[in-house]
Amino acid sequence: MVLILLLLWSSPLSSVSAASEWDSALDEIHNLYTDYTGLQTLLKSDIQRNQELRKQNNTALAAVNKRLQATDALQLGRLRTAAEAMRKKHAPLLEQYTSLGKQITAARKANNLKSAALLEIKRNKLKAGAVAARAEVKTATSALAEAKALTAARNKPAKDALAPVAKLKKQIAAQNKLFSPAQADRSEADKRYKAAVKAGDATGAAAAMKLSYTRMQEIRTMVGQMYSWEQQISTALRAAELKLPK
Repeated sequence: MVLILLLLWSSPLSSVSAASEWDSALDEIHNLYTDYTGLQTLLKSDIQRNQELRKQNNTALAAVNKRLQATDALQLGRLRTAAEAMRKKHAPLLEQYTSLGKQITAARKANNLKSAALLEIKRNKLKAGAVAARAEVKTATSALAEAKALTAARNKPAKDALAPVAKLKKQIAAQNKLFSPAQADRSEADKRYKAAVKAGDATGAAAAMKLSYTRMQEIRTMVGQMYSWEQQISTALRAAELKLPK
């Protein structure tokens, strides 16, 4: 602080009015300096605290999502494979049966009854096999659907607990859009303050210091709000972890 005052005093102004303004500016800097530097330290600490909690939350969220994806994964994988194999096994027969039905319809529309009769004979020959094939495919597909529903029910309590996280993250993202320009404005004010100190411009230094201090107050409020939201995310994650399927 003494060095800053010495730098500013090194370039006094000749005008009595200007000197009075210069002295007033020195007093403003003197009175605000402790709060200004203290707020810098607090803000740096708050930002670091937010970053650490956000990192912890992101890690925890990834872990919870991984656990949710792993619920009944082996059973669902087996049933999914079985259903797909059943569909592939019976696909040729069912496609042929369906195609014959379309051909019969087309022949009847064209009033080609002979062709329709011959096609119907072919289709009826396949009917029993097609009915059985559809039943097997339906059984395999239903087993998979039922297992998915059971898994979803098991995951639901944890997913419900996670529900607030997406909205909170959107709020944080929106706040960050306001944070960035405020931080840039504050950084520019700090540069002007340092340049004014170097030039012995007490009036300019005081104005820049006050602007930077105001921006830091605004930024700290934003940072505090984002921290509150991160804490809510952390609470939601802990609740979700407790409700994960065993």
